[in-house]
Amino acid sequence: MGKAKVLILEADYDPTRLLRCMRQVLDAFPLELEGKRVLLKPNVLGPWPGESGIITHPLVVRSLAEALGERGALVQAGDNPGVRGYGRMGRLAEATGMLEALGDDWINLASQPRKVPIRSRFLEEITVGGQVLDCDLLISMPKFKTHVSTLITGAVKNSFGFLVGGEKARMHALAPRFRDFGELMVDIYQLRVPDLVVMDAVTAMQGNGPSCEDIRSLGLLIVSDNGIAADAVMAEMMGFRPEDIPLLKVAAERGLGPIDLAEIDIEGPLRRIEGFKPPSTLPRSSFTAPFQGLAFRLIARRAFKVDRGRCTACRTCERSCPAGAIKVENAPAFDSSRCMLCYCCYELCPEHAIDINRLVRFIQR
Repeated sequence: MGKAKVLILEADYDPTRLLRCMRQVLDAFPLELEGKRVLLKPNVLGPWPGESGIITHPLVVRSLAEALGERGALVQAGDNPGVRGYGRMGRLAEATGMLEALGDDWINLASQPRKVPIRSRFLEEITVGGQVLDCDLLISMPKFKTHVSTLITGAVKNSFGFLVGGEKARMHALAPRFRDFGELMVDIYQLRVPDLVVMDAVTAMQGNGPSCEDIRSLGLLIVSDNGIAADAVMAEMMGFRPEDIPLLKVAAERGLGPIDLAEIDIEGPLRRIEGFKPPSTLPRSSFTAPFQGLAFRLIARRAFKVDRGRCTACRTCERSCPAGAIKVENAPAFDSSRCMLCYCCYELCPEHAIDINRLVRFIQR
């Protein structure tokens, strides 16, 4: 087996040029497609449109679906984001533009739940969307983003969308520690390793992802038949050392893919992004993490702030909190004795009304 390959293509959201790119992708990474059931798994975090930079753009998904269809594949696309309290998946598919882009080919991964065993020190079985297990080929379509709980949101983290029901909240409760959560993400990734990764890096998120509004324009697609290699290249572009990303370190130790760029065959314009902002949780992965963790717990009651002008009291944060630490009347109120700093409330708020307090960011830094 040769080096892992990562292809970096210049791209934008023009449908004609995107389709041309996707044909190039399928030429570079040949797959047996005729008559095969192919599932596309984009990152659809919540009710944001493609232009927000928060989700995989619907036109990227549609273009790949079209290119696959030209080669005889039977294509479906779907996700199962943690948007309890926002509404049904149909409303989310409409709000994101996925329904318009894909029509009947867009599916809800929560519609066929299946309990399966998992090799993990945190749990023995887990409930996932059956479509993920039944497809002939799985193509992961993550967004180039940061993440406050895993530092990066790439191919590995995109597999979190396999989970249905309250499983996402349960995972945060089972592995609240920074490094443990990264390990658990790799456990989930291994349930069904993708056959191909096509990452939307036309726009990129920096800072406190995965749902902040700090967006950069990159004009790229990052493609690989190895999700770990794709994530390592993304991490390098962000200015991280891949070995400092807990989930990448675990994945490399398990032999799932290389994180040393010298072991990856990279084609295309690889460059570090000047002035890229990491998430403010980055220091939690350093050797001083125990001391920072103590300081962080001491100020946990002020970990989050609420923009009351944006808050609609929709209770998404309350329903999504795995620790039951939030109660909403006119606005969220946080019980610091229960809060485990999983950032679910920050991640899932559809109005961006919850943010990380500046005092917390200052102490972390």
